[in-house]
Amino acid sequence: MAKKSFAVIGVGRFGLALIEELVKLEADVLVIDKNFDKIEKIAKMVTNAVCLDSTDIEALREIGINSYDTVIVATGMNVDNSILTTLILKDLGVNDIYVKVQSEYHARVVEKLGVDSEHLVWPEQETGKRLATILISGNFLEYLQLDQDYSFISTQVTKKMIGQNLLELEIRKNFGINIVAVRRNDQIIIPSSQTPFEPEDEILLVGRNDLIQKFTQWLKQKKFMS
Repeated sequence: MAKKSFAVIGVGRFGLALIEELVKLEADVLVIDKNFDKIEKIAKMVTNAVCLDSTDIEALREIGINSYDTVIVATGMNVDNSILTTLILKDLGVNDIYVKVQSEYHARVVEKLGVDSEHLVWPEQETGKRLATILISGNFLEYLQLDQDYSFISTQVTKKMIGQNLLELEIRKNFGINIVAVRRNDQIIIPSSQTPFEPEDEILLVGRNDLIQKFTQWLKQKKFMS
């Protein structure tokens, strides 16, 4: 499976927490900041680090910013800079954009530029780590870290689960996680071992973080587990 690629614009506290976690999760990471000292310090940690002004459309075009799967605008307190950067990214054809927002005004403007409301992030160091986990998984709908080792997530079923039940899939035996509920047609149901999964089901599960990651990777694979 090919690595997902990310571009993180801005190396503040939030940006650094996000970058460090993405690197731990073995992602392909480009870091952009106009502060040369910050770029110099982080360069050895990531795939690529570039010192440039994110409001310079030609500079962003030259580094191929639209070739990255996801771009995260994690710039500091300069709201105008963040908004202009977001606008430029949209103009350059970047589809998957997350933006760290500073205020309700900032959030409303960014939404009007076409950024999904679910991709607006309020700045906290722990949020940076949380976002990294969501970005790497590619299919978490919700994510709640219970402690350092265990989390609760919700994610969409894939074709390999549809029509099968917990007994047939042996989720707990194979992955060591527990599916505790299913959200189906806006209702929560507690599945028995014989309850077949249906298209559009959202499963809610809890488990150790490394086992959750193993399970979600399996979900995205095209082949069944042998």
